[in-house]
Order: sequence, then C-alpha cells, then structure tokens
Amino acid sequence: MTKRENWLRLLHHDSPGWIADPWEAFQGDFMNGHIVTDPITQESEAPAVPGEFLDPWGVTWKTTDGHSFPNPFITEGNKAVKDITRWREQLVLPPLTGQDWTQAEACAAGVDRSEYLVGAMLIGGLFERTHYLMGFQDALVNYMLEPDHMYDLLGAIADWKLEHLRQVISHIHPDVIIFHDDWGTKESLFMHPDLWRQLIKPHQQRIVDCIKAAGIIYIHHSDSFCEPIVEDMAEMGMDAWQGGIPQNDIPAIQETLQGRMALIGGIDAQLIDIPDAHEELIRSEVRRCIDEYCPAGHFIPCIPNFIPIYPEVKAIYEDELASYGKDFFKRLH
Repeated sequence: MTKRENWLRLLHHDSPGWIADPWEAFQGDFMNGHIVTDPITQESEAPAVPGEFLDPWGVTWKTTDGHSFPNPFITEGNKAVKDITRWREQLVLPPLTGQDWTQAEACAAGVDRSEYLVGAMLIGGLFERTHYLMGFQDALVNYMLEPDHMYDLLGAIADWKLEHLRQVISHIHPDVIIFHDDWGTKESLFMHPDLWRQLIKPHQQRIVDCIKAAGIIYIHHSDSFCEPIVEDMAEMGMDAWQGGIPQNDIPAIQETLQGRMALIGGIDAQLIDIPDAHEELIRSEVRRCIDEYCPAGHFIPCIPNFIPIYPEVKAIYEDELASYGKDFFKRLH
C-alpha cells in the first residue's frame, strides 16, 4: 500500500494499514515540498519580508522577537479599512494576473502521483482577512453592529479568493486543498454560531463548492474550538477539518458526524510543543490521541498547528507516531 493510498484510507476509514506522520502522503518536508506554494500566495498572502512591511492589501505586518513568522501589526493609524461603511473606497485587492507559475507548476509536476498527493494551501481566509484589514476589535464589533457591510466585504474577499483558487487549480491540479481560516479560540468560536452561519458560511460555501466541483479534497484548517459548527462544516461538503484541538469533545463529534467529515488533529500542542518538553510526555500524548480517537475512524492524528514548532519536539512526535502507529490497526483486531 502506498503512502497516498494509506492516507486516503485513513480519511475514509477504509481499512488503512498504519498511522504515521500525518503529512507523509505529501512528498517532501511539510515546509519544503509537501504543500505547493503558489505565486499569488507568495506575493499577496504571505510575502517573506523581514521586519515591518506593508502587504499588497495595505495591511502592516511585523516580525517580533520570539516569533518565526510575521503577524498583523494594526494600529489606529494604519488600518487598511478604517470605516466599514466605506469599505468599497478603502479596500485594495491585490492583482491576480502577471504572476510566474513556472516554479509551482514544476513542483507539482515533480510529484509521483501514484505514490503521493499534491497539496496546495490558501491562507488568510475570510474571517482572518477581515481582522487583518481593520484589527481584531473592530472586526468583531463590526460583525455584530454592521453585519450587512461585513457580509458584502466578505463577499468581495471571497470573490478574490475564488479567482485565486481557479488559478491554483488550473496551474497545479492539486489532489488536496487546505483552506486556512481560524474561527475560534481554544474555548469558543470568535462569534455566535448563528452569526457565523449568517455572514461567513454562505461565502465559505462558494469556496467549498469551487474546490469540490474540481474533484479536489477540501480540508479546512482551524486549530480552535469549532464544536458548535461541525454539523455545518460537514453539510457544506468539507472532507476534513484539520486542527481539531482536544478541547473539543472529539469522541462526541465523531459520534455525531458518523464519518460525514474526517478529523485531522487531536494532539494537545499546548501540552507538548514547548521548550524542554519531557520525551515521555510527548510520547504519551501521541499515544493518548491515537488510542482515544483512531478506533472510531475517519481520523488522522496530528498536532493542530500542522507541525510542532520546536525541532526536538517534532523529532520525538514523529517517531512516536511511526512506532506506535505502525501496527495499531493490527492490535485493534
């Protein structure tokens, strides 16, 4: 059985052979080859610029001490959208033409699809992009007080994302697309579920539909508490939710979903992905995740933020997944 086939069997609960690195079916290292990075993402969504910089949306980013990646640095003076009632005048949409797709196409073409899957990722999803544009506080207030304007702004962002998606699909022909949009904290959604259903869900549905119409597996990343909307996510046609933290009641979610949407996650990153984490603690957390969630199926153990931040944690985590997971399904029988 190839790594590609085994990964798909894990997702579909179809007699998989083993459990290992959750990204082993995507050729290469996760940060260097697993997921094909496209030029629109490089230019418009995640420009690799040190220090403080302005992205093509007009959002200020800054790399701070102790952080590997830049984060939005929003002040009263630099908000890209200062007045939600005037967002049409203030929103700057980055160009979606003129990019060089040669490197991305070559990366995808270099994958042996009989053995591996080709994945692509779109980051800075609908909710995240709104708070990048105006700051977290303004975004949450506007979702509650100016829902009509926020709905229309989300629609414009979704239209841009859809054209980005079409180009990714046309140039890369991925097997899997991961759409990145964090919708909550470790304890709750960022907004009431009904508000999410009213404002975000309709536009997110268009994105899901675009990916599914192309015959591509849709994985939604949100490493947060999404338990109140998992039924919605499954009904929308999402194939998997990546980032399910154990603060969600994962066994109850599995019982509710009955395989209608797979889960990728379950490892408690807050517990193990820390400096000087004890080796046995890391290994026991990996084993706990496998033992508690894998028997129900449609589940791939994974640290919710894709890969551990600390290399020493990553090495132990991956080793335990491989060693404990190698014969897990044989032990079940």
